[in-house]
Amino acid sequence: MPGVRGRYNQRMATSSKPALVPVSFSELIDQLRGDSSLTAEVAHTAFLPATEVAWGELDPPLAAPLPEVLAASGAGRLWSHQAEGLAASRGGRDVLITTPTASGKSLVFQLPVLEAALAGKTGKALFMFPLKALGQDQRAKLERLAHACGLTQEGPFCAIYDGDTPRGDRQRIRKNPPRVLITNPDMLHLGLMGSLAAWAPFLRDLRWVVLDELHTYRGIFGTHFHHLLRRFLRACEREGSRPQLIASSATAANAGEFAATLTRRDFHWIQDSGAPREGRHLLLLQPIASPYTATLRLFAHLLRAGLKTIVFAKARRITELLYSWLRRQEPRLAERVACYRSGFLPEERREIERRMFEGELDGVISTSALEMGIDVGGLDACVLVGFPGSMMATWQRSGRVGRSGRESLTALVAMPDALDQYFLAHPEQFLERPCEQLVVDPDNELVSRGHLLCAAAEIPLRRDADHDYLEKYAPLIGDLLRDRQLLEAADGGELMAAARRPQRQVNLRGTGETYSIQHAVHGRTVGTVDAGRVLHECHPGAVYLHAGRQYLIRDLDLAGHKVHAEPVRLDYFTTPMTEKETEILELLDERKEGSLHYRLGRLKVTERVVGYERKRIGSLDVLGRHEIELPPSHFETVGLWFTAPRVVEEAIRQEEEHFMGSLHAAEHATISLFPLLALCDRNDIGGISFPLHPQVEAGAVFVYDGHPGGIGIAARVYEELPQLLGRVLRLLTSCECEIGCPSCVQSPKCGNGN
Repeated sequence: MPGVRGRYNQRMATSSKPALVPVSFSELIDQLRGDSSLTAEVAHTAFLPATEVAWGELDPPLAAPLPEVLAASGAGRLWSHQAEGLAASRGGRDVLITTPTASGKSLVFQLPVLEAALAGKTGKALFMFPLKALGQDQRAKLERLAHACGLTQEGPFCAIYDGDTPRGDRQRIRKNPPRVLITNPDMLHLGLMGSLAAWAPFLRDLRWVVLDELHTYRGIFGTHFHHLLRRFLRACEREGSRPQLIASSATAANAGEFAATLTRRDFHWIQDSGAPREGRHLLLLQPIASPYTATLRLFAHLLRAGLKTIVFAKARRITELLYSWLRRQEPRLAERVACYRSGFLPEERREIERRMFEGELDGVISTSALEMGIDVGGLDACVLVGFPGSMMATWQRSGRVGRSGRESLTALVAMPDALDQYFLAHPEQFLERPCEQLVVDPDNELVSRGHLLCAAAEIPLRRDADHDYLEKYAPLIGDLLRDRQLLEAADGGELMAAARRPQRQVNLRGTGETYSIQHAVHGRTVGTVDAGRVLHECHPGAVYLHAGRQYLIRDLDLAGHKVHAEPVRLDYFTTPMTEKETEILELLDERKEGSLHYRLGRLKVTERVVGYERKRIGSLDVLGRHEIELPPSHFETVGLWFTAPRVVEEAIRQEEEHFMGSLHAAEHATISLFPLLALCDRNDIGGISFPLHPQVEAGAVFVYDGHPGGIGIAARVYEELPQLLGRVLRLLTSCECEIGCPSCVQSPKCGNGN
């Protein structure tokens, strides 16, 4: 068995604790088992053996000098899935590839463009990445390949066109687009689609559209992206082109169906990987006390062992807390560690990415922002702070390590919530469970409305050419005409948008306006936060964390979209307390199975942030609760609910249990197991319980999509709700507690303090 790195970095040798130099990962795991200072028990270990390589052959083979260039870059021969993808692309098929992380998927969309350029053929390509960092990474790789092929003599082969591109460079790119244009959905929406006339020559010559990390276009973001892509391909069609789609995605149970729903195209789907993979060690850890303490000590242990390590936390606040604790407890180790998350300024993110790639950092603490394929150099170990919410994300994050022909280690530090404890009790489910289904709802009415206006502003909707738009969205179009947001031509042949740039009113991320967080003294921008988070994280009195530094929020200017924050040093952080109300607007479906009566419908949710808790850093003890007054937020969504009629209430009271407490516990347990059926983040769903809901006229538990209009998650789970509640029952009966605990019903995100 190959050993881990035998020596630790000399810059770390001055740490106060001795460095550990294990011979192998097996020895390292034995050390962890016997280390009482770790404050965690190794509950389960597994070894996933290496997989052999499967080569592929192309007929005809790659044109010179591509084979030599690939060999010089370390790629060598093509693996079977790469050859299959390139062959399908040569045949004009739309291609979807869902092989694991680090399996060379990017060559499947790079090689067709390079081949065409070497053959002297025309044809532009648009490479779309959901994150700017992915675009930066891919541009550097593609430019190196193009340069080695002699394709950059007349200028850059590719260029990035996004929000960070200087204005002068944008003008130059529009006038003379490169062979490959790299962008992201937000820039496509606001930049390209808002200036179609300037991009007409590029669209006319567009041959390929690459959609990397396709699985990220789920939920509300995916709904927006479905409409954005539809608008874009419509514009291409008007210019006479029908570009080929090449998409890559993490493994998912229904990736082919999802891709077809998202893009309205049928794909040649490649699932089997020919890439070799080294063995992987997997650890499930049960913390004895705080999972964050256990994570920090494990992180420090791995760093001292000389392992380049990435820690994935599920929330921005947790990445900041872990980093700040590391700086306090292990200052020398922290010198070569960074935290990374959204909300950082572009220059901060680029600097961290550079330091990771060039080996200046030994560790990084990140949110899902580094889950995707940014090349951050050779990593050896991955620590998951809690189950990431899906097996897809688990394997994708695990796939970030062990890229250099070495074995790797992935450790899951379990949180005290129901889903993590479920997997600790059933490790076979964790190891053998298939990846979840991807969910997107293209029919969200609020999203469709905004994109209809964008489509009509970009190219008027024509009665003779846009039958699919006019038939599918006839009721919406009628509403928009009545509201004078759409205008009809005198002859009735065209529909145009009244607003000139409606794109500015449509936020693809579905969370409203962005707020800038400004230094209260000198006004410098510290970071950004979206409207969906601002009331929860940046209310007056909140402690905002940025790059390990604490800021106390002094003022929230909702009208001006500004937050004023003062740098502080405190021994506590804050969490919001909320109250919610739910109104049933429309019943969509109802079912009965035995004594279970459950329904699906449209809901109106009203939420108020009514206060916040101060919690001590480290122990998480509650130091105090404070009331605040903020305006309520309202949105309409889709949700399910099941009822607890009078007979259930009487049975619970006869057992001398609390009826409302029981419903609240059932709500938490149900939400905690939602990811078993549908791929979702905990922030994608919400819930509320009532001992007597006035419309239901009984006790009820509601679970709903946490985005306006709904995103398809509640509707997906509704189809299998009895099976999900069966798992909830097994979770509750197998938990050893008597009155409910974090392992079964208590939630760290509860706005009512459980």
